[in-house]
Amino acid sequence: MNRAIYILAALVVGGFAVLGMIELIHVQTPYCRLVSDVQSITDRPVWFLGNIIHHRTSYDNSAHELTFVLRDPRGDIVRVLYKGLKPKGFDKARQALVRGYCYGKEIIAHQIILDKTAPY
Repeated sequence: MNRAIYILAALVVGGFAVLGMIELIHVQTPYCRLVSDVQSITDRPVWFLGNIIHHRTSYDNSAHELTFVLRDPRGDIVRVLYKGLKPKGFDKARQALVRGYCYGKEIIAHQIILDKTAPY
């Protein structure tokens, strides 16, 4: 009888471990370096790293909306819309890592991490 309880408990714990791993895999945010990869993921947020094209950047002070364009290593571009205060040092940064959802040719970003030292 004791052995059956231990086996049942091990199966229950194992089942919860498998369900936990499945959930962990589902909620991971993929990291993309190409615009085509970002555009292929529509059901969850993505991380995208690209070079900032500064002459195509605008910031609306009243709405606190930053709009800019990122270029991938192939030269493809994607527009990024970020609602919030403009990050300090944005104008001097060379690259940005953004996290958000892609809708067509635009990423609605929720997070921005700047890299001032990355080469073009």
